[in-house]
Amino acid sequence: MKEKEENKYKPKYPVQSLEKALDIINLLKESPGEGLRINDLSEKLGLGKSTIHRLLDTLLSYQYVEKSPRSSYRLGWKLFEIGNTIPRQRNLDYFDPILLHDLCNKHNETVNLAVRINDRAVIISKYDPQKVVAVKANLMVGNREPLHATAIGKALISEIEHDELASILGKDQFEQYTPKTITSFDQLYTHLQDVRKKGYAIDEEEYSEGLTCIGVPIHNHQKEVIAAVSISGPTFRLQHNRIINIIEDLKTARDDISQYFGLNKSGD
Repeated sequence: MKEKEENKYKPKYPVQSLEKALDIINLLKESPGEGLRINDLSEKLGLGKSTIHRLLDTLLSYQYVEKSPRSSYRLGWKLFEIGNTIPRQRNLDYFDPILLHDLCNKHNETVNLAVRINDRAVIISKYDPQKVVAVKANLMVGNREPLHATAIGKALISEIEHDELASILGKDQFEQYTPKTITSFDQLYTHLQDVRKKGYAIDEEEYSEGLTCIGVPIHNHQKEVIAAVSISGPTFRLQHNRIINIIEDLKTARDDISQYFGLNKSGD
């Protein structure tokens, strides 16, 4: 039997019968389509046949396993039904923003959460620092930001393939907001390959003069980019050393949030 998957949480008061039932489910998950017989389960788990039989009987009653015509056991459709509820529950509507509040308060800069709607990044949540700052990023919830000129926008499109990206943005010259704005599709696509490799995007006054922003993509259980998080502030405050620290914290938040949405810790 495979070793149990690493789990951060270890129960203080483990229920042995429940653990054994879960071991059966995990073993059946790895079994061939025809399932496993009681003898196979007994041998692989090191448990008596009578124990295996009693556990299977309970799992059968909950439809977590089913018995095949060949008297072997396999996972039941009830588990599939339960599993399908997870993506519906783990969506942005129910996301606990504590990680973003912590980022905001730690770095004392504005934190934004955005999704892509067609050819724009739409800010759906904004967190301003509790400490009073003289200058802060003037972004509002509901703002529609250009994908090609903002860190949060570039993070959102960093993993889109060439042809699909061209259909979203077009290949005409992009609108130029500052002298630093990327206005060519080919230049942007090359730039996005670097963003994808590094895992973060930076907008160094590409959208607004005097404003710097760092953004990272958020993935779901299917490895799709579903949102992006950014930290933005005036360029004079976001110098090299601060940006390095912000990137590290954004990557940590990205991993934690993506894990919440079902991405395996390993990314597999």
